[in-house]
Amino acid sequence: MSEQPNIVETLRIVRGCLTVARKAVIDARHIEALTEIDTLMQVAQLEAERRIAVLERALP
Repeated sequence: MSEQPNIVETLRIVRGCLTVARKAVIDARHIEALTEIDTLMQVAQLEAERRIAVLERALP
């Protein structure tokens, strides 16, 4: 069995997925139609980044 990623690694994966998803919305020129969704993805991305920073500071 492969080892599961820790929470920081998982958050990095999520942050990367959110970045790709937001770029896809912008590149498809749907930003006007999906403003609310893009805003929610941005908030989630920023929260993932914040949690990564907090957890990395807590690591020995």
